[in-house]
Amino acid sequence: MSSKPRRDLCIPTTQATTLAEHLSLLKPSLHNLAKNWWPALLWLGIIRLESTDMASASNTSGLLHAVISFVYPRISPLFIEEINGVLRKSGHFIGYGVLAALVFLALKNTNRDRLRPLLQRPWGLYLRDLWRWDWAVVGILVAVITASFDEIHQKFMASRTGRWQDVVIDTSGALALQFVIYLLSLRAFIRLRERVQQPEFSPTR
Repeated sequence: MSSKPRRDLCIPTTQATTLAEHLSLLKPSLHNLAKNWWPALLWLGIIRLESTDMASASNTSGLLHAVISFVYPRISPLFIEEINGVLRKSGHFIGYGVLAALVFLALKNTNRDRLRPLLQRPWGLYLRDLWRWDWAVVGILVAVITASFDEIHQKFMASRTGRWQDVVIDTSGALALQFVIYLLSLRAFIRLRERVQQPEFSPTR
């Protein structure tokens, strides 16, 4: 797949510069990678912990019963189980949606830190600055792969059950969050373009 050259990039060229030096200008630094990717890596760690016996249905149900019964002692155990099931499935949907969103933001911010110093224009004038389909696809793929490995891992645990239905819920959460990100990015892009194109009035004397 051929890509068109970016005409809005300003890469200094002298007789002493080489192709390697040009490419080094576009290479993200370790500091920027760490700054942009630590939230996604931290969230991956949290998801990994939730895949252990610590977050089994019996444990979360017991914790939920202790909290609710403190306020309403005569709560029905059946109601607790129903609430526990809803919260667990909601956790799947939200948790993997957040993972996909964090991966998207990490890719976007890494791209921003890489290119913004070299641009000959303000950042955000093009939608590709704020949203790209490949960032969204990578975010969704990371969520799907992580969810699949977690469910496979849970099949080998006595206190957990691996279910393909949970992977579907996780994928749905990732897709939903990516759609929200697209809408927010499009809104931010339109507002910025309107602000840039708005004529400036100087005070008359």
